[in-house]
Amino acid sequence: LPQPAQGIHTWDIKGVSKEALAAWQNGEGKGKGVLLSSVFSVGGVEWRASAYPNGSSEEGRGHVSAFLEIVTPNKPVDATYSLTVCGVKAGPATEKFGRKSAGMMLEGCDGATSGWAKLASHDNLKRTGALSDGKLT
Repeated sequence: LPQPAQGIHTWDIKGVSKEALAAWQNGEGKGKGVLLSSVFSVGGVEWRASAYPNGSSEEGRGHVSAFLEIVTPNKPVDATYSLTVCGVKAGPATEKFGRKSAGMMLEGCDGATSGWAKLASHDNLKRTGALSDGKLT
């Protein structure tokens, strides 16, 4: 049997303004400012990470939401992954990722995107000082 591909992608989001951090910490800007990583490859499959500094929905407000998305079309992939934001880790989780070239989910797959709507609370990030240096990692 072939060995599963493994990879780590570190995405430093730099230049986050003190004003934006203050707004996120105060729960402002719901759903605003989805941040997208550059596309990266693991095992010949292209991926992208996304982060919502104040949640991806009303339910996630006051949290950083983070997701992993398959970019390569027409290639179903079983993936086990974890996401970490400022030292707060979620996972591992196992999903069957897949997308059609038109962006829709491939039949038999769990989805093209998966992750956590409440990965890290602003309160926890404030307590640890993770949001104080103008960078999310």
